Amino acid sequence: MIEVTVLEQRRATYWRRRENAERPSTRCLLRESDELMFWLEECLVQGLRIVPGWLMPRLFRLLARADADLPRSVGGERRPAELMEILYAAQERLMQESVTSRQPARIVPLFRQASRRSR
Repeated sequence: MIEVTVLEQRRATYWRRRENAERPSTRCLLRESDELMFWLEECLVQGLRIVPGWLMPRLFRLLARADADLPRSVGGERRPAELMEILYAAQERLMQESVTSRQPARIVPLFRQASRRSR
C-alpha cells in the first residue's frame, strides 16, 4: 500500500516538474481551450448534467494559466453550460495575450552592407 502511494507521489512530482519546465505558448493554450470547448459541447449534446471528472483538472489547469482569478470563479460549478462561459472568458484573455505578447521579428539583412568609401 505504501509503495503504491510512493509511486503515485513520484509520478505526480515528475509531471509537475515537467509541466513547470514546459510553459506552453499562448497558441498551445488556445488549442487546448478549443479542445476543452469541444468536450463541453459534447457534454451538452449527450445531455450530461455535470462535466466528467477527467475533464475538470484540464479545465482548471488552462484557467489558471489564462488568469489566476478564473479557477476561483468556477467554485463547485460542474454544469457544462456554465463552464463554457468561464472558458469563453479564458479564451478572451488568451487571445488578448497572444496579440500583445508578439514582438516584431528581427530584421536579417539580405546583403552585406557596403562600406562607404570616399572616392
